Amino acid sequence: MAKRFQFDDEENINEEVNETSYIDELEKKKEEPVFVEFNNTQEYTQFDENEDEEVMATKKKKFIWKWWHYVLIAGAILCVALMAYLFMQSNQDGPVYGTTRCQGIATIPQNNIETTISNVKKEYSEVKDITFEITCKQLKVDIHFEDGMNTKKAKSIAEKAVQMLDEAVGKTKEEGKTYSQLFGYINNVAQFEVNLIIYSNDSKDFPIYGTKHVSKDELSYTLASVKDEESKEKAESTLKE
Repeated sequence: MAKRFQFDDEENINEEVNETSYIDELEKKKEEPVFVEFNNTQEYTQFDENEDEEVMATKKKKFIWKWWHYVLIAGAILCVALMAYLFMQSNQDGPVYGTTRCQGIATIPQNNIETTISNVKKEYSEVKDITFEITCKQLKVDIHFEDGMNTKKAKSIAEKAVQMLDEAVGKTKEEGKTYSQLFGYINNVAQFEVNLIIYSNDSKDFPIYGTKHVSKDELSYTLASVKDEESKEKAESTLKE
């Protein structure tokens, strides 16, 4: 039999061909879909080198907590807690609307107020308008008189209006007292104080401010004319110095 001679160059060529074919097969496998079985069903997925790179990049960008993040969160919590505390304090200790401060106060029915206003206007023609306002422990009374109203008479009618409301409510009155428990104490709880503002045009004494403290029968007044006189005296004394 004839022998087949093989040259060294031919062996190198065969090796290159085999290597090339192996690389081609790997590339082909990457492109081919891979079937994965889930619950007896087959799905396929495609190898994606870019997707792997994105996953790795996401892992590298994972959020890292720093000390100042905790400081900001703690500061926000403290602010919320402070606002809640201030709100609760203002609700309890407010001068007018605090629930604790207004507990135990007697009720002045609206129909008693309307009846008193009607009776005051009917009895005193000098009264142009009168209003009663209740805010917690204060009864505020605004009275508008006709122009040039006499100061003494205006104060007398204002006091009578408060007494008429007191009588309409009908609380117990101690002997010798002008006002009932409505303007004193009930079960050791202080009731209403009175704040008056009396108006009249063409008179230097008006507006007149009157106040009555709890359990006192007398009202104390401040006249606009007296206030102006005090301011004048202070100004003159300053100029002399």
